[in-house]
Formats: sequence, C-alpha cells, structure tokens
Amino acid sequence: MSGTMVLTEKWPVCGRHEQAAAWLTIWTDLGRAPRTIDAYGRGLAEYLVMCEREGVDPVTANRAMSRFT
Repeated sequence: MSGTMVLTEKWPVCGRHEQAAAWLTIWTDLGRAPRTIDAYGRGLAEYLVMCEREGVDPVTANRAMSRFT
C-alpha cells in the first residue's frame, strides 16, 4: 500500500484534493516524523473540510474570504 493511499484513507478529504495529497506525500517522502505528518494531515484536513463547507477554493482562499476573522 502506497503512502498516498494510507494518507487519503486516514483523511479522505485530502484524497479529493490532488494538491493536498501530493503535499502530504512529499512531506512523508522527505522522511518527516509520523507524528509531524499526522499533525499536518489533520490540520490540512480540517482546512479542506471548512473550504468545502464554505464553498471556497482552498488554493485561492485568503483571510478576506473567512467569516471567522
């Protein structure tokens, strides 16, 4: 099983966003600690879920688009 598969199984939202899955895979391939990958993956997944909920493109999002600033 590839690293990308494991990451997207743990955080399915990352699998829906190609750049997110690629970013996590790069960090994994660089040999970052599993707990670091877990923390980054969890934070990225929360961000992507919020973007999906709010209808915001996660790549172009900025603070002006947030109702929580």
